[in-house]
Parts: sequence; C-alpha cells; structure tokens
Amino acid sequence: MKKLLIIPICIIITAIACKKDKTPKDEKEVVKGDIKQVTETVNGITYKLFTNVNSSSFKGILVVGSGNDENNPSEGAIDGAAETALCEKAASNGYAAAIVKYQKPAAGADWNSRAKLMGEDFNKAIVGISGKYGIDKNKSVVAGFSYTSFMLFSDISVNTTLSYTKGVLGACGGSGTWNAQNFKIPIFAINCSGNNEGNFNGKALYDQIPANSPIKAKSEGVTDNSCNSHCGGDWTDKMYTKMVAWLQ
Repeated sequence: MKKLLIIPICIIITAIACKKDKTPKDEKEVVKGDIKQVTETVNGITYKLFTNVNSSSFKGILVVGSGNDENNPSEGAIDGAAETALCEKAASNGYAAAIVKYQKPAAGADWNSRAKLMGEDFNKAIVGISGKYGIDKNKSVVAGFSYTSFMLFSDISVNTTLSYTKGVLGACGGSGTWNAQNFKIPIFAINCSGNNEGNFNGKALYDQIPANSPIKAKSEGVTDNSCNSHCGGDWTDKMYTKMVAWLQ
C-alpha cells in the first residue's frame, strides 16, 4: 500500500520539477521607471527588448549589436552600456528597441561570411519583433558598435538581407571605398578622430559614397574631434536623432 502511495507522489514531485525546469528563463520582465526590459527568443534569435510601459503601439523597430573581438568573436552581448543607453532612449520615445545576441561564427569563418551571418541574425530579430508586436518590419533601423558596425557595413555592401531597413547607425566602425560605393541602404557613421578604425570611418567613410548614389542624401558621416580613442564618444543622442529622421 505504501508503494502505491509513494509512486504517485514521486510522479507529482517529478512533474513539478520538470515543469519548473521548462519555464522559459528569458521571459522575465524588468521594469525600470517607464522602460520595460524582457529577454526573449523569437524566430530562432535571442534579444533583449526595451519598450515603454505606456506604449501599446510602436513607431518602429531598432535593433542594436555589440562590439566583439574581431579575431575571435563570441556571440553578441546584450548588456553593454552604450547599446542599452541607445535602446532606452528609443524605447522612452515610443520605439521597440532591442540588443541582439547574434551568433558566434563558425570556426575559421572569413570576414564576409561573418558579415552575412550578422545580417541574417539582425533580420531574424527584426522579423521576430515585427511578428510578435505587430510592427511593420520596413519601419526598422539597425545599429552597431565597433565590431558590429564593421560587419553591418560589409553586409549591406555585399548582401541584400537588410535592404528593407531604413539605415545603419554605425559607431566606431569603418569600411572601404568599394563597400561605400556599394552600400544598399543609408549609413550614419560616427567615430572619434585619430583613424582608430582605418582611413575610412566617420566623415571620411561618408565621403567615399559616390555623389550619384541613391543613398548619399540620407547618409551622414561624423568625425568627433572631442575624442581620439576607439569608441570613446557618447553618441546616444546623435544616433537616436538620425534614426528618427530615417523612420519619419
């Protein structure tokens, strides 16, 4: 008789434990002031989403990527200070903003294949947010700091994955003349002085875009002379302002 009683109890305990283990860890919400943060996995990609608790509809989508080790990149971090500041600024003004946990590239992946993977991960994040929250994916902007900027600048010159987006906000990244001549969407390149990211960054990168390029008028390049280190500027407001201009 004891055995018959023990078995159901064990089953119940096991079931409760299994249910607890299967509870998604990435659905917990954190509210700070008017900004709600939730880390979720949608469409096969994980991101930390920032929204205003008072918003039921959104003006557009911003997806941001973190810096990384260009020689041995890991998956994208979602807790960086600069990325968070930009997302919070956008969220507080009615946009859905996210930091994407882009994938770690395969061992031995070359520059262009890494850039293609980055573009695909950003696309997955945008499509996921668009579908879950009912926002037109065409009302989207992508952004990156350091390594991610380099990757996005490469991706939008070679591939068309993100061609539906309104532009790339690239902080402390760079690219080349050929890339600039083949950008498929507008860019906003902002960098410190000192050419820390190669000769073509900030205004110098913008200058490489041909005058007759359809994206020239909506693009911009800024070289910030108040700093001369890699990623040493506070550019939240400038990046946000450009995003708003693109999404109008």
